[in-house]
Amino acid sequence: MPVIDLRPASPRRVAVAALLVAALAGLGYVTWRPGAAPLAPGAAPATPREPAAAAGDSGRAASALASQVGRLTETLAAERAARQRLEERLASIEAQLTHLYAAASDTAASPQSAVPEVLAAAAADPSPADAAGTSMERALIAAGIDAATATDIKRRRDELTMAEITLSDQATREQWLDTPRFAQAMATLAAQRTSLRDEIGDDSYDRYLAARGEPNRVRVDEVLAETAAAAAGLQAGDVVLRYGAARIFAPDDLVTETRGGTAGEVVRVEVLRQGQRLEVTVPRGPLGVRIAASQGSPDEG
Repeated sequence: MPVIDLRPASPRRVAVAALLVAALAGLGYVTWRPGAAPLAPGAAPATPREPAAAAGDSGRAASALASQVGRLTETLAAERAARQRLEERLASIEAQLTHLYAAASDTAASPQSAVPEVLAAAAADPSPADAAGTSMERALIAAGIDAATATDIKRRRDELTMAEITLSDQATREQWLDTPRFAQAMATLAAQRTSLRDEIGDDSYDRYLAARGEPNRVRVDEVLAETAAAAAGLQAGDVVLRYGAARIFAPDDLVTETRGGTAGEVVRVEVLRQGQRLEVTVPRGPLGVRIAASQGSPDEG
């Protein structure tokens, strides 16, 4: 155990302690941390640096945020410019589609089926004209139409097509493309078109389609059980040539004819089966078959 000295302090010790207290009072109160360097007499303790460091961090954070805002602003401006370009491209495509849909009357089919025709013609004849005429004129001549008539048919269709393109361009620029005014103007132009099939007749039209390499026949892919087609003896692979008095060149032709006339009346259907012409009778209305467009030689029927 440590020994505690309980003897009264000597006068000398008391004097030394008094001098030490007086010295400390003159120097002021000083704190000291383990490991810290001792302060020189009279020097003030250092001011804590934490607030200054915090201020520096805030400045750097603000600078980083400002840079990020700048980058986002540039990105937004670029996206706006890209959107403007896309809107202009969309307007151009709408005008082209209007032109393609207008060409549907050439085949007396739906606008969707007219699009591949126009695109195929463009691929087959990239130049506007040559010594033998355009692809349309060549097909018309191959179908038995004289050259002068073929050229006149092409000219009239080109004039109407250009009028439709011009109308679409004007409506797009003036922002009345999707309005009754535009629809009425397009209907007026469409009324001026004459179906090419009506203009040159079924036989020439058949050869015209064949000359262009386009579908001109309707093939039966499947006969549904217990239907009018099954009862009549139609088979998969049959090619429908006529329904009643109407020549059939496209699936839409057959659908239109089955929906016309009086439901249930007896209709004669002419088909081509393995090179042989056959005739069956069905009640007018749904046949109960799955059909597809195909190609065939006009000389076979």
